[in-house]
Amino acid sequence: MDYIAIIPARGGSKGIKDKNLQLVDGVSLLARAINSAKKIDSISRVIVSTDSESIIEEAIAYNAEIHRRRHLTSSDSAKTIDVIKDIYCDMMLSDEVCILLQPTSPLRQVSDIQACINEYESNYLINSVVSATLCEHHPYKVIVQDDTGEMVAIRQISDLEAPRQRLPKALRVNGAIYISSFKNLIKHNSFFCHPTRFFEMGEDESIDIDSYKDLERANSITKGKLL
Repeated sequence: MDYIAIIPARGGSKGIKDKNLQLVDGVSLLARAINSAKKIDSISRVIVSTDSESIIEEAIAYNAEIHRRRHLTSSDSAKTIDVIKDIYCDMMLSDEVCILLQPTSPLRQVSDIQACINEYESNYLINSVVSATLCEHHPYKVIVQDDTGEMVAIRQISDLEAPRQRLPKALRVNGAIYISSFKNLIKHNSFFCHPTRFFEMGEDESIDIDSYKDLERANSITKGKLL
């Protein structure tokens, strides 16, 4: 299969200024994503999609291809799936498989990406593979507001007192790796193209950079000093 790594890296960020260019262990989030993709033999191209000249310079420095975003896909409300559609048309792609690697997952390992590829190739019926990690808090221990305004257990009240070990294993999508063919992504307008397999990653590898505290924690993990 012909895999193409897509790294979405918009210039604007509300939580951290120039987030995708922030450093973890001396290397920018963007560069870490590019470097990881380039270590996978089956990935033939690495494309950075951005609206930022600074990000373009960094991407070129690490030998990635550039996709310049349209105005509509450069806003805070733009959806990544719409960026994928633009890339598919603009770069005249066909039967290739997309591997979406968000730069905000800087501790994602090359072995995680390869394992997701292996899972995708393990069964021709699988349409997508998405990375996930254990939920920090089990979702069955959540209370939600129902249609009447009453706060109720999400499943049953006894779950709120049940030991975690007696509840079914629960994962959350960590945003690090998504794999599916470009044609399936466009057909379903989603990164979850049924049937979807979920690949479990570790807690540290699943860190998502959304704040300076996350950035500090990622740097501490790489230096062996856990916060």
